[in-house]
Amino acid sequence: MYAMMELARKWHKGQFRKAPKDEIPPPYIVHPEAVVKNLLDWGEPEDSEAVAIAWGHDLLEDTKVSEAEILAASNETVLNGIRQLTRPDGTEKRQYLLNVARNGTRDILLVKISDRIQNSRDFVKCSGALRAFRYLHDADCIFEAVRKYSSDPVLGKAVSAWIRLDMRLREPARHDAIRGCLLGGAVGDALGSECGLITADTQLTLFTAEGVLRAETRNNEKGICDPVAVMRYAYLRWLKTQDGAVRENNFREALNSGWLIREKKLYADGSPEKDLISALENSREGERVRNDCKGCGAMARMAPAGLFLEPRTAYDYGCRFASITHGHPTAVTSAGAFAMLIAELLSGKPLDDALDQVMAHLEDQPDARETRAALEKARTTENMSEFEECQSADEVLAVGVFCALKHSWNFTKGVLLAAYLGGSAGSVAGSIIGVINGRSSIPAPWISSLRERRIVSRIADDLWKRFEYGPEGHVTDEWWEKYPGF
Repeated sequence: MYAMMELARKWHKGQFRKAPKDEIPPPYIVHPEAVVKNLLDWGEPEDSEAVAIAWGHDLLEDTKVSEAEILAASNETVLNGIRQLTRPDGTEKRQYLLNVARNGTRDILLVKISDRIQNSRDFVKCSGALRAFRYLHDADCIFEAVRKYSSDPVLGKAVSAWIRLDMRLREPARHDAIRGCLLGGAVGDALGSECGLITADTQLTLFTAEGVLRAETRNNEKGICDPVAVMRYAYLRWLKTQDGAVRENNFREALNSGWLIREKKLYADGSPEKDLISALENSREGERVRNDCKGCGAMARMAPAGLFLEPRTAYDYGCRFASITHGHPTAVTSAGAFAMLIAELLSGKPLDDALDQVMAHLEDQPDARETRAALEKARTTENMSEFEECQSADEVLAVGVFCALKHSWNFTKGVLLAAYLGGSAGSVAGSIIGVINGRSSIPAPWISSLRERRIVSRIADDLWKRFEYGPEGHVTDEWWEKYPGF
């Protein structure tokens, strides 16, 4: 298929690929060359139709070549393959990928997975591991379609190449996503507050993160743990920073330990919900909270549960942690839904796919009708003006999701849109867009103006680590000092 190589070189001449800011952009032809090289490395014959399609896979979309020229250089099968790999005008990327996955032949799927792998490798250089990881997993449907050809040795090697790249990207991407989520939530919180500073939403998010880390420490060291009891003490430590009346006398050590309680910046007035303060002041271990609070405070603090736990587990514990302070079922299920959404996004799912998973899970959950209806409204509403109320947990979650859907790749636009309504919507949108795009998506001046940025970054790094083991298989003394298991 030498003629297709020459055609690609002719029509891509003068075009360039993206490059890091300090590098000269390479000629575009290096991309089809790399896509072809992948195929040859995996064992595809050089004279195959798949290789010809690989040479020409971007011609119809990115150049003014005619179909007649492609046909003259190849055959009808190659031309049809290039047609199918060309996204029609007006077709959303998600639908385009699904169409390729459902209808693509063996050769088309082989070229598409090579193209996706190569673009992801390039994204690492230009945009970082998280962007590359998300780009790779936006095409999970292609990966699943390729796996059906298990007996094909070339496609088998393509699957292995995908998995190796996924493993290389996963941890640095996860680290960046966690930082982006917590910093994004804090920035969105500050933008949405009347004073321009973080509120109880961010303060309690940090103590929620501390709670899950201390529960993990206890589970690893003692082999048994009640995460809800550990989390309750985390919230009581926060209550101390707000001059609340803490009535626990039997376990003072738990109320005064760890590093977070010593951070004086967290003692600033967070303007928390009155029902939240009352619930903690009157809480008793093992007892259900006695209120019907439907506010958003429990939901807005629940991102760390999603950053630490698997999606369905995040939902369950998000609900249980919310129940420490909020008694209304909608407040509880909204907190669980937010935690699960963050967990799904952290795993690499696109926002629409992550929402699909959350919505499906809510169908089977008792008392989740209002939460599910709110998320459905977020997906179908076109105009922000339809969100006149933004007070209850489900309403705030819906606004945050709506803004993230409108501007999932633009942190500034999405968070400012949410912050316009004030309250906690900015924090929710910031957490969602931040976990999708990472720390670098947040404007540097906004992070610099965040007084608590060092605290947020430190606890984000520790959520990524999960725990630190010493040489004898136990957590290090330093880790126990930071996150004692009680």
